Amino acid sequence: MRASRLTAIAIAVAMSGARTAGADGEVSLRGVYYKEKATRVEQPMVDARFDAGDSGSVDTHVLIDAITSASASSGADNKAFTEHRYEFGAGYTHRLDTMRIGALGRLSTEPDYDSLFGGAHVERDFFDKNFTLALTLGAGRDHVTNAGAQGAMTIGAISEHLTSELASLAATQVLSKNTVGSITYDLAHERGYLANPYRAATTLDGLVPERVPRARTRHAFAAIVRQYLPDTETTLIGSYRFYVDDWGVVAHTPELRAVQALGETVEIGAGFRYYRQSGADFYKPFYETADPMIEPYLTDDPKLSQFTGQTYTGRAAVLGRFLGLGGLWGEARAELVVEYVVQHNRFGNAGVAHVGLTVPFAY
Repeated sequence: MRASRLTAIAIAVAMSGARTAGADGEVSLRGVYYKEKATRVEQPMVDARFDAGDSGSVDTHVLIDAITSASASSGADNKAFTEHRYEFGAGYTHRLDTMRIGALGRLSTEPDYDSLFGGAHVERDFFDKNFTLALTLGAGRDHVTNAGAQGAMTIGAISEHLTSELASLAATQVLSKNTVGSITYDLAHERGYLANPYRAATTLDGLVPERVPRARTRHAFAAIVRQYLPDTETTLIGSYRFYVDDWGVVAHTPELRAVQALGETVEIGAGFRYYRQSGADFYKPFYETADPMIEPYLTDDPKLSQFTGQTYTGRAAVLGRFLGLGGLWGEARAELVVEYVVQHNRFGNAGVAHVGLTVPFAY
């Protein structure tokens, strides 16, 4: 089966709960490099999936972030410094006849931020597995400090907590032999410390530590259609995401992607994503006063400002058979993804490179 065909029917395979033919598991080694004006991120990670008995599968995940930044909002004092984040996760899914149920957990730690998240999910197939409903519920608890502060502005030691709850409902429908559509609704609620302990807002009274509400409710709606064109072995993917929260941020994200097979073992692709959002109700580039009776909230966060952006993506993937390899190595998949992100805000433009190697195995 050609690579683009795998892409075209991937969601249908997920719906049916089928496992990859000829393999009892797979290991993915990936690396991501991100660079913008004041920040660089290097992110190696390892993901593994393997069968557990006849009806179960286990997923594991290990990630290390090496974040180098000279931004004051990351705790730097106009000098670049590097901070490491370690993330570990695992999940289990049990397959029944037309249903899959599972649970997952994730732990992330860095010098000034610790995060613990757990969740459960259930999927149910209907109409001969042509329609699937999926529900995911999760909750997290984070601990936030300003242990990395290096700037001159000190506001005392901070030790705060953030609690989050997530609910996601998705419906997937096989629309035709070569067309699959899905819609998703995500609801997230956060309460606790939502400010950045290093960020300051500019006022006539000078620099003032950021103040934002201690609760935030987010809604996101997404629709995706995947169309496979057998005559040219092309997969077309169109999506749209709408986001709104009670801070006043409204965002629109349309995206188009195309994946093209070149022979039996090579695949190339390209994509374009547009992003537009409004600013938070309380965001201002400059505040005339820091008086909390007049300005209860102050922020200089570019992510809460009004801005637009575009992402241009190119990708290529090859199977091991392209290099003459056989057996499981012949089904191994190497992938390169390059992105250029245009951001019309203070962050500036960014470049992203992603390399990955996925190797199936049997045991």
